[in-house]
Amino acid sequence: MHEYLTNRGYRAILNASLLSGIGDSIYNIVFIIYAATMPFKSLAVTLAAMATSVPTMLSLLTGSLADRTHAKTRHMVATRLGQMLLFLSLAVMILLPASFPLFLSLLLINIVSDSLGQYGNGLTLPLLHRLIPAKELNTALSFQSATSSTVQLVFQGLGASLIVLLNHNYALFGLLNALTFLLAAVTLVFRKKQLKQAEPPVTTGKSQPVIGNIRAVLKFLAGNQFLFAVILFAMLVNTLGSSVDGLMNITLVQEPDLWLRDFGTTVAIINVVFSVGLIFGALFAKDGLQRLSTFKLLSLLMAAIVGLSSSFFLLHSIVAALGFSFVTAYLMGKINPRLATVMMRQVPEQQMGTTAGVVNLAALIGMPVGQVIFFTIANLASAHVSWIVMAGLATGLFLVLIWMSTKILDPVFTDSDQYSQKA
Repeated sequence: MHEYLTNRGYRAILNASLLSGIGDSIYNIVFIIYAATMPFKSLAVTLAAMATSVPTMLSLLTGSLADRTHAKTRHMVATRLGQMLLFLSLAVMILLPASFPLFLSLLLINIVSDSLGQYGNGLTLPLLHRLIPAKELNTALSFQSATSSTVQLVFQGLGASLIVLLNHNYALFGLLNALTFLLAAVTLVFRKKQLKQAEPPVTTGKSQPVIGNIRAVLKFLAGNQFLFAVILFAMLVNTLGSSVDGLMNITLVQEPDLWLRDFGTTVAIINVVFSVGLIFGALFAKDGLQRLSTFKLLSLLMAAIVGLSSSFFLLHSIVAALGFSFVTAYLMGKINPRLATVMMRQVPEQQMGTTAGVVNLAALIGMPVGQVIFFTIANLASAHVSWIVMAGLATGLFLVLIWMSTKILDPVFTDSDQYSQKA
């Protein structure tokens, strides 16, 4: 909060991100509702859900392009304006009679806009690196994560309510999203001077091709023992964690005695508890857990997943599941800013966007693997068996992470303010 109040450049980047997030949060839920009104609604909803992962799959490319981009502030503004124009087009097109080609066109606009957003996020990384003192990085990034999660929680619910109140006026929501991107661009323009001062110096010589840049980043990560291990374990942790939400839903379908009044209410309560845990975990950055190494923090997350699994197959208690769900989310809220902090301290400025793309892609790879494993077991055997397998794997990861914490030094506790000026 201190950095937000006193650091104008950081405040501008965060405000622009939140404004964009408001429009995205509202429109994402509204677009799912729109897809459900199509004559081919089952296919439409499936495509809309799948499309959310496409920008992440492209994050390695957009991150590398961001690294090679000079005049980052100007391109950050241009990116927001580009997203605004896309949604102005969407607001007009969505008034046309429903058809499969039209739906695909609207879906493509969403994908392109989100990919531009990924590119814009990559542009901000070196600026944040220079704007925020090294000792305040984790706190500032935690605050950014907490506010983003809060915006997503509040405005997704608001979007679902407003679309009903406004008689399913989808074009209006397209215009609203365009307005939030315009306001985000204006926010950046107002602090253009501070942001330009934080831009890395332009390097002389020929820019490295995208493929060469990606190859250089992969080589750098392979040679950095800590970062390589963290990315590997983050992928393994995400393989388990990404299946928790769906597995809880399957469990509730199979075991109605766990419901709190009804299925929908129970799912809603679990989602709210998880979201609040994420927000609190990121918001309370100085609760003592900041003294733990990254590997120990990941091991605590695995312990929480073991507890959550046990709530279903051993304790058979929805109350215990809610408690462990909160703890799991609380720890996740701490890990994401920590990983971003480590990356900013360890990775050269000219490779930050590409490295972020590698991390995003690694997390995405683990997601379908875990879901296939655990959802298949839950449907072929039972959810109980799937929870037992998850608890066993989480216990194994817990032990390995504890061992790793004794073998590799965490740069969060060994580096100094020199990283805030690293070129």
